[in-house]
Amino acid sequence: MQKLLVDSGPLVALFDADDRWHHPVTDFLEKYRGELVTSAANVTEAAWITASASGRMLANLLTWLHRGAVSIHNLELQDLSRIAALSAQYRSLRPDFADLALLALAERLKLDRILTLDKKDFMVYRLKNGRALHNVLAVAAS
Repeated sequence: MQKLLVDSGPLVALFDADDRWHHPVTDFLEKYRGELVTSAANVTEAAWITASASGRMLANLLTWLHRGAVSIHNLELQDLSRIAALSAQYRSLRPDFADLALLALAERLKLDRILTLDKKDFMVYRLKNGRALHNVLAVAAS
């Protein structure tokens, strides 16, 4: 089964009908037929953002996640050293922890596709092999 990394932004947009990305994310996910994968750090970030917007939005996100919509991966010890290296490498971008957690997870799981709204940073980030993650939402929107 095909696997796709999911960044925090689409998790938030999915449950915020006023978000300009709500419909593109919803449309993409309705058609996608693979496994969605994210890190616990991204769930934490999405939960914080949705809780700041509304308790109902947070409850909807948590219910959806509880149903198994996304495979949530905890960070492993080797991920932390990789995140530290990525943090130093991209220091000038002031990367957030959740972004770097996804990069480490992508490398560990050998994934190269991502659903993200963060085009600016993910166009710059590179995996250990020098390749960028392929943003499937950018292709779907074209």
